[in-house]
Amino acid sequence: MTPDMFQPTFLQKLLGQNYKWWYLVLCRFKSRTVSVFDNVFFVVGQLIILAGTMLIWWLANDKNIDANLLQKWNYFIIGELFFGLIFTFAEYYGFGFIRGKHVADLLKPQGFIQMKFFDSIGESSVQNLVKTPIFLIILIIFAVLGLTNLNLYGAMIAILIVPIATAILYLIGIIVACSGFYLPEISGIIVNYGFLTSLLMGRLFPIDLLIPSFWVNLTNPFGYLFYHPMQIYFGKYSSIETIYVFIGGITWSLALYFLAKAVFRAGLKKNESVGL
Repeated sequence: MTPDMFQPTFLQKLLGQNYKWWYLVLCRFKSRTVSVFDNVFFVVGQLIILAGTMLIWWLANDKNIDANLLQKWNYFIIGELFFGLIFTFAEYYGFGFIRGKHVADLLKPQGFIQMKFFDSIGESSVQNLVKTPIFLIILIIFAVLGLTNLNLYGAMIAILIVPIATAILYLIGIIVACSGFYLPEISGIIVNYGFLTSLLMGRLFPIDLLIPSFWVNLTNPFGYLFYHPMQIYFGKYSSIETIYVFIGGITWSLALYFLAKAVFRAGLKKNESVGL
């Protein structure tokens, strides 16, 4: 065989040793596209959540469509678009810990938390590619009907939070998944975690309706997944408050990273007897 047969691709040259992370994302993405039925029903579930939330707020508003209701509807539609960009399945790795499905991954030289981050990005990207166009169409219809005013500047600022929010959601999911090291079954934990996340991040209602204090909400790590980005998008935060949101998000990302590593290592130590 000639040396020319082993020439790296342009992307391999560009990314160098980091190409392996892109390869993980790509492989997981391709494997997830096989389950079309599951992907479609996932998106249908997201649409049902959105429709149900909008219906509840319409009923709570005495079935009147006014400026206040339209603002809430836009909050949920655009918020779902944002959440689709950061969504991961990290908490479900806990089932793998229980059943021993991650043994091979734990033996690889790459760190498990880092490796599974790219794996989860590839997995969630499939549903996001289906969900995002649908929600964009809904938003465009609202814009054509004059039911929303698109804030491009706010959108650009909110998009900058995507890496921070993705890290926060993923790391919290890893911490929840580590319960699989200690418990024989975690289905109840996963279900309740999903509900608690939706509640605390403002997906069911803006959390300032419950806690109006900006500073208190800044200490809520879930708020960076939905509520804070939407406040920035709608221009409800001053420049200083927006900076504090970024600082708070980065702080939470770092704190959760070290906490996730500590919890993960403790779980591994507990399971040393079975070779993990």
